[in-house]
Amino acid sequence: MSSKPVDPNAKEALNQMKLEISNELGINNSTNGANDTSFKNGELGGRVGGQMSRRLVEMGKEALLRQYNSKK
Repeated sequence: MSSKPVDPNAKEALNQMKLEISNELGINNSTNGANDTSFKNGELGGRVGGQMSRRLVEMGKEALLRQYNSKK
């Protein structure tokens, strides 16, 4: 399986989503995590990644429903 995005704009869109979610969760985006423990970085990254996954699944479900309903 390739790790390249299907759409070249996908990487930028995912980065933007990551920033929006971290802002909503109150996570400071100005630090790079170099001075934090790996546990803390993993904990924060997991929270953001989990929210991203939930939203992407929800977006996919909505797109499938729109596609299905447009064929009726």
